Amino acid sequence: MKSSARKGRARVAGASGQALVPALIFLLVGCIGLYVAFNSFQMTSAKIKLQNTADAAAYSAALMQARDYNFSAYTNRAMVANQVTAAQVVSLKSWIDELDNTYSLSELDDTINSIADHPALWSTPKQIGKADTAPVRATLDALLPVVAKNIGVLNRALSDAQTNFHLAMFTAVPDTANAIAQLNQSDTRVTDGYFTSTRNAAQLAAWKSYTAIVKPAGTLEQDDFADVATDRNTLDGFVVRRHSSRSVAPNFQQLSDTANRVCRTSSSFTVSVMHDGGTQLRNDKSGWQAIDASTAALWVSCLGSFGGTAGMGGGANGNITNYMTHPPFAAWQDWQGYGGYFNFGYTDSPTPGWQVPEAMAQQFSVGPGPSLDPVNGGLLPYQEVNYTQPLTQAPRITIEVTRNSNTLVKTVNLQGGGRMQLDDGTAANAMRALSSASAYFVRPDETSSGSALLGGLLNADQWARADHKTEYPSLFSPYWQARLAPVSDSERAAAQASQISAPTQVQK
Repeated sequence: MKSSARKGRARVAGASGQALVPALIFLLVGCIGLYVAFNSFQMTSAKIKLQNTADAAAYSAALMQARDYNFSAYTNRAMVANQVTAAQVVSLKSWIDELDNTYSLSELDDTINSIADHPALWSTPKQIGKADTAPVRATLDALLPVVAKNIGVLNRALSDAQTNFHLAMFTAVPDTANAIAQLNQSDTRVTDGYFTSTRNAAQLAAWKSYTAIVKPAGTLEQDDFADVATDRNTLDGFVVRRHSSRSVAPNFQQLSDTANRVCRTSSSFTVSVMHDGGTQLRNDKSGWQAIDASTAALWVSCLGSFGGTAGMGGGANGNITNYMTHPPFAAWQDWQGYGGYFNFGYTDSPTPGWQVPEAMAQQFSVGPGPSLDPVNGGLLPYQEVNYTQPLTQAPRITIEVTRNSNTLVKTVNLQGGGRMQLDDGTAANAMRALSSASAYFVRPDETSSGSALLGGLLNADQWARADHKTEYPSLFSPYWQARLAPVSDSERAAAQASQISAPTQVQK
């Protein structure tokens, strides 16, 4: 019995430790797996961070693109408002000239004095009106040229600012994208030479050609800026048509008298004066021009009715010295302004230059007088989208960022050596990531379909269209925003080909 017990204990002692070998093998395999997984996790984390950095760089470039377009939209709107003010200044100049001329002595006074039995009924109120008008005329004569020139200088500054801002945004994209990349990850940068490479040349050319500098003055073609500036919702009634009666109480520019010196007894002589005027953008868009004229309607019981010129005035800005395009030859087109306006606010004739009041025709022959702003008076250059009905998305901007492979893994001592060393799998010792973004235009309406869109836009209900019309992209509405866009297959293929053929990156 004792011998059997000793043999059993010997067998147990000989079997102890046999499980240690497979346990050590499993432990080794587990450590290797953990080691590989840990390094793989670091590579995956580095790739995710690099892609996020590329997205941030691309989005920043698209944001600059959107800001460029919005800046042009705001400055275009400011220039339109200034053009409306310039038209009002020209209108005031023409109107005050005509008013002062109406209350000045003229051939009409000689006619009335020779017919009326009591000409003082006409001349006395006229002298009062002349005295009342004189200080207003003096003030406006001193003020209007200064205002007109300052408006022109301001518009010129806005026009130049558009061009300079566009160029600044375009040239600042490479440095900005690189700065954003390094702010996200200090060991990351935009791929060296990417913005000057042939891969990016097509995108930069598309961005550059998406908008253009338009020079409307001196051309007869349709123009977006001129369309906005001459829209009837843009111009006020004083600019478009100044129609009124100059015969106002007490007895200004009107007469009710007898003419017994001409008609013997029981005669009657009346005079009334009507005023017409308007301001038009010249067809070649080189400036605003205005005419105001007052026509007297005279009626003598024994002679009948006839007319006469009571007063006239004119005004213009820009390089305009004559209403005629080819003086001294007048054409009906010279009576026509841009945007469908003609005859300077006179609406009783359906044809430009046909059957207009004699006073208006006389002012047309005389000309508008000295220009209020001969240098900057016309429509100045401005930025606009270079397509008739472009897509809502501007050209994409693709950014490629690079991170050297020796910065990918922070625990370098765990990378192993010899047969146990793990390869990072990068080409040319660098990891790269691509991202695309672009500016896009959106202006929702208030329809049911637009309501869904409103929910995704910040405060969109405050700038939605109430007329439910589709608004195409333009540089007159500041509704440009930025968003990421899919990277095209051709860009990925070009990036892969470039990465494979790229020389080894300098370790930084």
